[in-house]
Amino acid sequence: MTSSTLRYRRLEGEFSRLILRGQDRVRFLSGMVTCDVKGLGPQAGTYGALLTVKGKVVSDLLVANRSGDDLLLLVRSFVAKHVIESLDRYIIVDDAVLTDESADLAHLGVYGASALSVLTGDPDASLDPYLGRVQEGAWLWACRELGPDSFHVIGPAATVSAMEQKLVAAGALALSDSDAEVLRVEAGRPRMGVDFDEERLPQEAALDDALCFTKGCFLGQEVVVRLRDRGQLNRRLVGLRLSGQSVPAAQAKLSHPSRPQAGELTSVVLSSRLGPIALGYVHRTCWEPGTSLAVTDAAGQPLACTAIVTPLPFPPAW
Repeated sequence: MTSSTLRYRRLEGEFSRLILRGQDRVRFLSGMVTCDVKGLGPQAGTYGALLTVKGKVVSDLLVANRSGDDLLLLVRSFVAKHVIESLDRYIIVDDAVLTDESADLAHLGVYGASALSVLTGDPDASLDPYLGRVQEGAWLWACRELGPDSFHVIGPAATVSAMEQKLVAAGALALSDSDAEVLRVEAGRPRMGVDFDEERLPQEAALDDALCFTKGCFLGQEVVVRLRDRGQLNRRLVGLRLSGQSVPAAQAKLSHPSRPQAGELTSVVLSSRLGPIALGYVHRTCWEPGTSLAVTDAAGQPLACTAIVTPLPFPPAW
């Protein structure tokens, strides 16, 4: 897929759409998540994360102040219940109510350089990252899910379906899960449940753009600030360019002459423009771009493949 290709995919099953209401919603959520919620004006959004008190990732999330009356949270569906329970635990005297309104809101992902002009009918339309607008009764939101030209469309089922038909009429093609996975890895976007879980710190999982250190206190802040200030991160998610006679599976191990257990792969895809690439965790002694690592199976047996540490996102071409 090129940047000019217009694609779409239904996201109802992949994401849950949570709504936070109440007079204390902004103050409450600001004290819970890593992103700047208080700084969101109407129709503005941001990327962040919910952490445990020990600084581990409960979930990454998108937050939007759609109209000034509520906050919309997008989280992966499989972790939505845990996110709701984690937040509800801290709602004691706050005027804040969190509900899962996924069943009432349809959800479409749209990708491609022409997406915004097709959706709005305005060839000059633009949205900065994580900003949104109301479009024909739906919430149109610029994100970074599969690269810079990624948008969420969220609203009533009939409205979202009508916008989907508009895309199809403009020549948009359905995006398969496998193609979406390639775009995600090319964009260097880690995925909850694949590239990180609740055992990871946000800096380990390369969730740096989810962290705001000027917003005031948030749950788990002490741990992530200490890690930032002392620089004691041992492993980090990086990009890896693969070469050799085989394409390894996720969870394959990485080795270096100076460190036999240098890391492991988490996401592996075959990109039509870049060839085999991966995301994976690499030890700090081996994570400099250009470092060559041997790939082994789980038992440590060498595979006919090497991995070169590469900055994220992956460059347009080698």
